Amino acid sequence: MMMMKSKEVREKFIDFFKREGHQHIQSSSLIPQNDQTLLFANAGMNQFKDYFTGQSKSPFPRAVSVQKCVRAGGKHNDLENVGFTARHHTFFEMLGNFSFGNYFKEDAIRFGWNFLTKELQIDPNKLYVTVHLSDDEAYELWNKMIGVPKERIFRKDKDNFWEMGEFGPCGPCSEIFFDHGPKFATPNFKPGSGPGEDILDDGLRYVEIWNLVFMQYEKTKDGIFNLPAPSIDTGAGLERLSAVMQNCYWNYDTDCFTPLISKIESLTGKSVTDPKYTSNIRVVSDHIRSSTMLITDGVIPSNEGRGYVLRRIIRRAIRHLRELGVKDKDILFHKLVPTVFDVLGDTYPANKNNISLAQKLLELEESKFLETLDQGLRFLEDAFVKVNNKILPGQVAFQLYDTFGFPLDLTEVISKEKGISVDVHEFDSCMKRQQEISKKSWKGGAAALSSQNQKYSEIFEKFGATKFCGYEKMSDKGKLLEIVELPSESQKSQWALIFDNTPFYAESGGQVGDHGVICDGHEEVVVVAKISDTVKPTVACTSAEGLIVHIATEIDASKLKVGNSYTLKVNEQKRQLTQRNHTATHLLQKALTLVLGDHIKQAGSAVTPDRLRFDFTHFTAVKDEELSKVEDLVNKSIKDGLAVNIRNMSKDQAIKSGAVALFGEKYADVVRVVSIGNNINNYSTELCGGTHVKNTEEIGIFSIITESALSSGVRRIEALTSLKAIERLQHRSLLLDKIEVITKVKTDDIPKHIEGLKVKIKDMDKDIKNLHDKIQDFESASLFDNPEKIKDKYAFKQIKTTAGQDLRKLSDKFMDKYSNGILILYSVERLDGAGTAKDKISVLLRVHKSIMSSSSTSSTSSTSSTSSTIDCSTILKKLLPMINGNGGGRKDFAQGSGEVEDSNKLLTNFLSELKKSVLDVLN
Repeated sequence: MMMMKSKEVREKFIDFFKREGHQHIQSSSLIPQNDQTLLFANAGMNQFKDYFTGQSKSPFPRAVSVQKCVRAGGKHNDLENVGFTARHHTFFEMLGNFSFGNYFKEDAIRFGWNFLTKELQIDPNKLYVTVHLSDDEAYELWNKMIGVPKERIFRKDKDNFWEMGEFGPCGPCSEIFFDHGPKFATPNFKPGSGPGEDILDDGLRYVEIWNLVFMQYEKTKDGIFNLPAPSIDTGAGLERLSAVMQNCYWNYDTDCFTPLISKIESLTGKSVTDPKYTSNIRVVSDHIRSSTMLITDGVIPSNEGRGYVLRRIIRRAIRHLRELGVKDKDILFHKLVPTVFDVLGDTYPANKNNISLAQKLLELEESKFLETLDQGLRFLEDAFVKVNNKILPGQVAFQLYDTFGFPLDLTEVISKEKGISVDVHEFDSCMKRQQEISKKSWKGGAAALSSQNQKYSEIFEKFGATKFCGYEKMSDKGKLLEIVELPSESQKSQWALIFDNTPFYAESGGQVGDHGVICDGHEEVVVVAKISDTVKPTVACTSAEGLIVHIATEIDASKLKVGNSYTLKVNEQKRQLTQRNHTATHLLQKALTLVLGDHIKQAGSAVTPDRLRFDFTHFTAVKDEELSKVEDLVNKSIKDGLAVNIRNMSKDQAIKSGAVALFGEKYADVVRVVSIGNNINNYSTELCGGTHVKNTEEIGIFSIITESALSSGVRRIEALTSLKAIERLQHRSLLLDKIEVITKVKTDDIPKHIEGLKVKIKDMDKDIKNLHDKIQDFESASLFDNPEKIKDKYAFKQIKTTAGQDLRKLSDKFMDKYSNGILILYSVERLDGAGTAKDKISVLLRVHKSIMSSSSTSSTSSTSSTSSTIDCSTILKKLLPMINGNGGGRKDFAQGSGEVEDSNKLLTNFLSELKKSVLDVLN
């Protein structure tokens, strides 16, 4: 067997299957397209799912790919094992060959064996094979066709039935194992005697390197059904094959990881050969790969969904860096990003183009986490002291998550080191309560018109993709293929019209769909349908255009007949305004890159006739002077009258030429490239399927309205162009004229005049507050009289105050008066907004510190008196959801508020439960 680098293994795999008639397909994004059942792409077949299920027809019968995969969440989650086992990784590359109803078991088995034993020259005597218990056909093929001895073929049960996820394509499989030799065997291993139990269960010695899935079924919520045609899905992990080809046992010893490990050793001064640090270094080397590839594919760290999984990975890596002795001020993780691409080379050019973004974002994440890491660790150490029965309460773990940003698994790892387990059930309950309040989830809503997707699939299969002529024309003839009545929540009906040809642009890439009319084919002044939107349903995973669906709100059913030809007319004014805004977003992205840096990537957009919205990756608020520079650069590009040139080319060629791709977007093999400038030195070059002006002069003017934060690491700019920008500037000019008249101050002096007014108002507010405090002192003198005596020991008072009063100050006065005081203060304020009027309930719960200290003293001397310690924060947090509220504080002091439509119904019960909770503790 020859020694071979991972790059050679990857290339040989692709070349071998291309020679066997397979179409080479590039890896899809790690963010699954149009599949809400998956968190991340976790297998090579993900992007071909519609072909296996029959939802779409594959344009090629055979395919080969190298798919980037992440397994760190959902059903396939390898996160906890990473760094501690030889072969588990969060990010890996999956080699795959696929047949879509073309060949089946015989060819699949032959291809796999020939590649391993002939192309890679792996010793056949080191290979073992498994088949499903029921798969006699595969058994015979391996034994008689390939010649594998029966003693090296094993029948397995559930291990040899492959499923993509909870739902989706599935089927029996046949695996090829590599024998690493007796020295790697599990000590004293003996196989079981049950069905499917054999020597291959020794997972340390025998390693699966190839999996042939005989795709025969689809699993849905209603059961398992036969697929239209038996197909093949092969998976082989590049890292595992590289380990075999480089005579390594640990994947971390291959060239997939060794450059990263060397870099980590250089940065930390620790060696991977030191057993104390081996796992730490391996975890970091793995996690930088997944973090880098996820970010460069469009995932932004956050507290939910994909972003939360990414944040968990990053923070696990940061903690392991700390275990390697990295000091708190040293921000190192992001420095590993270039080495990731040194290893991967140009395999994933779109990811490599976003290298700056990954570095900036990881640097930000590390610095943010380090701000709270030490505080969180101190909080956890304090919690360990109070632990009973070696179980850390789930509430504590949740507070670490919620307040200090500790993922649960991080808390579990640290606790395990202390011999303490975490109450995960209680943690999950806390998390569920929070999710119910926020009502947020990573799973998005169903795509528009999803209830009709099966119908559109049938139309697509029958007629193929709609021809789009809208780049050249605003009006054209089209034959009506289908009319689909759409379900509507309102009483107003809607119809989906599908033509063979259309000038209407369907909503995609952030650009809204065209509006317009459908006219009689013979009498073009006669309108037979009014189009309010144009969309593109997700029926084909690789089709460049797919179906274009025209949404009609009004039709003349008597004149609209399937099979007839009609004239389709786009609303030209709306289209022109829209494309001005679209071209402006390209100019805006370039200007932002020039002013802020090349980490700027588009993270979303909305282009309408009225305005544009542009979301981009950046980590701080854009300064006023920076915004001004951006606006000036865009307007200069408009004034310079730059030509907008459009051409089609292969995706690989476009990316290599420097064309900017939309963050996390999936593109066809042939893409449309929009260049602004001259052909020698373009100002902007992007992959884009939208409509654009021919020259930037058509935009007229560009004006930024707002810049704001969208989420961590993502900013948003809203802007106007053309007529709308002019209207806004004229309106602001008129307002300024009015301000001059009202204030009798010249334009240049208005800012100074307003600052002066603010100072005066501030001084007046102070005077009002002082007067308010005096009134409050006067009122509180009698307000706190005659408290209720609890157990002849505590002074308890529940008081309603007027809205707007400082509850904390009032409580200070009560505590000054009663050293054994327990106080509930609340107020109700009527909020009359634009929507439904609501009552805002503000509440404070406070216990004198002397009560807390005496309770604490008692708790150390008597186990039974521990229960008498009042925790105001816990009590209030538990009850605030009754009034749709939230809040918190300390054990002796907590505040919160909530908004309800009718406080009369809820307030009495809430206050009653609050008092009862306090009294229950005291009793």
